[in-house]
Amino acid sequence: MRFSFFATPTTLKKLNSPELPKVLLAGGFNGYWNFGDILMLQGVVRWHRARQESAVVASLHELGRVTDPQSLKQLPAVLGTEDFVFFSGAPWEEADRSARSLGLEPVSPLLLRGPCRLHVYGGGYFNGRWGDSMLELIETVLRAWLPGHYVLSGLQVGPEFAGRLAAHARQWQPALVGCRDPESTEALVACGLEARLSGDDALEELDRAGAQASRGEPRTPGAGRFALHMNLSTYVYTNVGEDPALMPTPTTLMNGQLQALRARFGEDASPVVLNAYIDERPVVEDSVAAMRKTSFPEYFPRADVIDLVGLLFQGRLHQAVEQIQQGEVLFASSYHVTLLGKVAGVPTHLFAFNDYYRQKKAGLAETEGSLAEFLSSDWSQSLARGTEYIESQRALRREWLERLAVSLELPTPDVSWVSRASLWMEDFRQELQQARLQRAEDAQAAQAAAREAEARHQALLERGEATEARLRELEQQRTRWEAEQLELHTLRARLAAREEEREELFSLREQLAAREQELRAFAEREEELRASYEALLTTEPPLRHRLVDDLNDRLIKAGGPRAHRAIKQLVRATVKRGK
Repeated sequence: MRFSFFATPTTLKKLNSPELPKVLLAGGFNGYWNFGDILMLQGVVRWHRARQESAVVASLHELGRVTDPQSLKQLPAVLGTEDFVFFSGAPWEEADRSARSLGLEPVSPLLLRGPCRLHVYGGGYFNGRWGDSMLELIETVLRAWLPGHYVLSGLQVGPEFAGRLAAHARQWQPALVGCRDPESTEALVACGLEARLSGDDALEELDRAGAQASRGEPRTPGAGRFALHMNLSTYVYTNVGEDPALMPTPTTLMNGQLQALRARFGEDASPVVLNAYIDERPVVEDSVAAMRKTSFPEYFPRADVIDLVGLLFQGRLHQAVEQIQQGEVLFASSYHVTLLGKVAGVPTHLFAFNDYYRQKKAGLAETEGSLAEFLSSDWSQSLARGTEYIESQRALRREWLERLAVSLELPTPDVSWVSRASLWMEDFRQELQQARLQRAEDAQAAQAAAREAEARHQALLERGEATEARLRELEQQRTRWEAEQLELHTLRARLAAREEEREELFSLREQLAAREQELRAFAEREEELRASYEALLTTEPPLRHRLVDDLNDRLIKAGGPRAHRAIKQLVRATVKRGK
């Protein structure tokens, strides 16, 4: 990766001034607001600014970590220097656009004038996780800026990365290599590199906060009161190469520690929670995030929270020391928070779930492995061991800083423009070779992509022709389908008419059946009447005869025989005529 560099107009003018000696600082702080990284940078800035050969102390800062111009104004007050060199690995156009929006200008190392030194200060970044990216940045600075002095201090080096760092040192020949823990030193020495113990670059800043806190009234530790720092980030719990999905979750492991602390200090315990990281990235989950994700509220409903980074911003770190000193003990998931506890003079325990933190723990001279071992141990021995450790580290730091001062006071080698140009040409030659290889690979890939595209084009043409044929076939089917639909609509109309006729026929049939039934009833009634009439005729004289006989009797009685005979003749004539 090729980096580009930017600075404010004021810093750029200083960098290009031949009269001003410069110190470039690279290390754990690149714009990520971690308590320990800030402390280390503050410490080396303060040390260099106190020296005459360091007129310009410029810290490397990742451009992407600058959000707006206002944040640029905040940096000097927190970090102790007004000069920063902002770097970016983004494409030049993108990086330049972002830099200019912040009022920054490009830095050309070819225009650098005056003596220059590079100090790579401490941190735990030289390992399988972050080592390669950090070395890439450092080697870019070495090639581009050609510092006359190159020193490293306060490093924690993972055993898996010691060979890589030793190879870098053999190529670039740093004047001093200092490590903060014996394991790192031994790993580099085993790779043939001359390395020394330097202690941690944050110790002087921690001592300064401790001295300010000691000016107040002595504080007696409160029973059941302790300080606690938590970190649920994956790198705290897994080794390089391990799959986090196959391991217990950070929340599960931290809940186990919290349960043990609750059992030890009781339900009335009131811890002081120390937050040591301000970061919006989801991969970083410090104490405040851990309080939400763990069972902390259930175990410790009463607690105080101290933002260590916020106190650093305001220059009031000593207030955190005072709070820590009011507790019996400190538990932490951070190397520098643990170191702060030791400087404050309280027994400390560093949680160590992986090799990276076990190395930190050993470097802090903590003998107890697990939390259970620490809780069951004699804390006075831990306190005595911590006090002895801090005293030895102070002596180690004095010796190291004297050695560092002597090294930087040596005359700066005169780097000629020829050697500078040759190194740049070598870089450009390598970049050109890589570019050629990349272009050849790109050309081959482009040819393969073209062949693949031609094959896909041909396949698409064939698919297009087949699709068009299919579309024609479907169009014909659609025409037939529409005709069939029309025919079906006609048939449905005819069927509906037939259905109506059928319903009408069914109604007529029902009416006919009713009429037939009525006719049968009438016929049956007629038969019954005829039978009754015939029966009546056979059993009795006809009604006519009975009427006539009755009439005769009445006439005889009324008019006598003569009148009877006359009426009888008249009736007979009338009846005969009516047949």
